[in-house]
Amino acid sequence: MNLKINNRYKVWLSNLFLIFSLVFNIILSYKTFVSTTSNINAFYLQLGISIIFYFLLLITFIQYFFFREDTYYYYLLYLMLYLCYFTLVASYYTDIRDDFIPNFKKVRSVLSLLVLISSYAVYTFFAISFLSVKTRDVTLYRRLKLLAYIYLSMLGVVLISYIIGSNFGETIRTVLLSSCIPLGILGIGIIYTRAKNVFGYILCAGSTFIFIGSVLGFLFSYKILSYPINKFPFNNWLFYTMAGSVLEVVMFFSSFAFRNKVLATEEQVSKEKLQSIRDEISRDLHDDVGASLSNINILNEMAKRNADNPLKATEYLNRASEDIQQVSESLSDIVWNINSRYDDVENLFIRMKRYAADMLEGKNIDYEIEFPEHAANLKIGIDKRKDFYFIFKEGINNIIKYSDATKATVTIKLNHQSLELAIIDNGKGFTKEKINGGNGLQNMQHRALVWDATFKIETEIGKGTSIHLKMKLN
Repeated sequence: MNLKINNRYKVWLSNLFLIFSLVFNIILSYKTFVSTTSNINAFYLQLGISIIFYFLLLITFIQYFFFREDTYYYYLLYLMLYLCYFTLVASYYTDIRDDFIPNFKKVRSVLSLLVLISSYAVYTFFAISFLSVKTRDVTLYRRLKLLAYIYLSMLGVVLISYIIGSNFGETIRTVLLSSCIPLGILGIGIIYTRAKNVFGYILCAGSTFIFIGSVLGFLFSYKILSYPINKFPFNNWLFYTMAGSVLEVVMFFSSFAFRNKVLATEEQVSKEKLQSIRDEISRDLHDDVGASLSNINILNEMAKRNADNPLKATEYLNRASEDIQQVSESLSDIVWNINSRYDDVENLFIRMKRYAADMLEGKNIDYEIEFPEHAANLKIGIDKRKDFYFIFKEGINNIIKYSDATKATVTIKLNHQSLELAIIDNGKGFTKEKINGGNGLQNMQHRALVWDATFKIETEIGKGTSIHLKMKLN
């Protein structure tokens, strides 16, 4: 309940901020345009960028209204902040009086820096939502979130520098402004190296446009570089920053339609996958559990009919008990497999350890189990997890039923985003004909083939058997 209330407050605060920013931008734009000393070139430049951004704000708001997706809301905030930044910068070319805002000319530079850094923070949250990294790439999610928090902490430093005042405070703000360049390079590098898909490349390209524009604007404004053409608009540093922003915005708007199409396709695939899982559960319940329950019922009736023959009745009851145990295991596997809480690799390892220990101890087989210790953040899909687990389970069952082994070793290694399984016993082994003819072994090979995994069985009469499986996590 508290979480819902907190989220509601966040939405209200964000909406109030949007409204306040919009009103502030309109009033400041008006004050800039009617100023008696307004630079006519800067006026037209600001007018053009304002029209473009207001149009894009309207389109983004309409998209957010229909889709209700955080991606559009973050982009709406980002556009609004960047528009406010450009309007604040454009006001430098005017004689706006301090009756607009007390000490406006003094706080203007601090306010523009706060707005600029805020836009970078919101842009980073937009990247997190745009790439859906929270569920797809935990490492990338944490790195981008840390970058966003660095930007937010910079806001506090800007405010402290303003309170300090003097030249030292101004130096701090200059350092913070300059640090946006390496942080921007870092953000682009993080996304490019981790998000190796079309959306990651789109985000990198858009970020590169705005980054180049911002860097050029910074270098021209501080006279580190000379203008290539001494003619408007090429002799105005604001033009380069605005051009980079417009190119970035156009790129993202052209990609939103493609992104929506991809997401719709993924949603359809997810629905089909969910239906396939339901059908499979239904088949498992009917074939395994249903058949076993029918057999239990028959065995129970046979035990009743042989009540005067205790040995025969006990035999039927023991067989019924074995079937009950099998039904219990089947139901446990079904429930475990469909529960999203167990999608991480660590839970898979826990279940595998428990199963191997119970089965091997039950047959008095000495065993060694070696699993990775740290795998909590690694995820594995429901289908792949099930096939990996059943290959492992079939390998353990073969040791129990057929090997006559006295010792077994089960090893799992994590190696470059892949799982490597090895099950080795010192049993009697078997011939190659059995590898090709056994249903259990063929099922193991088929499950591995579905995921393009490497599966190998090595065996020799009297020298035991080893099973090796290598399956990619993603």
